[in-house]
Amino acid sequence: MSIWTEQEQKKFEEITAQLNRWTDSPCQSCDSILTSEDILYSNALGFKNFPKCLSCLSNGLERNKNELKTELLKHIQRRPCLKKAYEISFGKNPDELDSTLDFIEAPSVSSGTPALAANLVWNAGDLGCGDLVLLLRGKLKAMPPGEIIQVTALDPGAPEDIPAWCNMTGNKLVFQQHPNYFIKNKE
Repeated sequence: MSIWTEQEQKKFEEITAQLNRWTDSPCQSCDSILTSEDILYSNALGFKNFPKCLSCLSNGLERNKNELKTELLKHIQRRPCLKKAYEISFGKNPDELDSTLDFIEAPSVSSGTPALAANLVWNAGDLGCGDLVLLLRGKLKAMPPGEIIQVTALDPGAPEDIPAWCNMTGNKLVFQQHPNYFIKNKE
């Protein structure tokens, strides 16, 4: 059983504010009305200030909508702040939606020292959850496809969050040894 920390409470309050602000607003891409679920999915992918509907998220990531939704629900299950917001929004636990959901397996990566030259080095410090992936998404967006960013992330959730986020967005995690992560920008 996990202990609810002050940091998780702060993140939960931020997510609740996003839900209050964006639910029933238009999608930033297609103008369809956003649901609470869309807001939570957008938050998990780093779009907390520019939420999109699940269809636009899956189209933008070139992912199957149902597969992306399944992965996002798995991610929400592991993050206490997102899970609590989901439970309050829907009156049920996200794992009740599909009892066959398992945790996302992190991509296998080399355990040795990487022979990689990063095109960009970024120290994310102790940023966690949504803030980390929001800024990471922006940095990768500014980089040409195929380039590598080296991220130093001290947040204790990074060993789960970064591989899951890479898996959901199509960016390739080429090396992971906490707190260092080498990510190849999707092509």
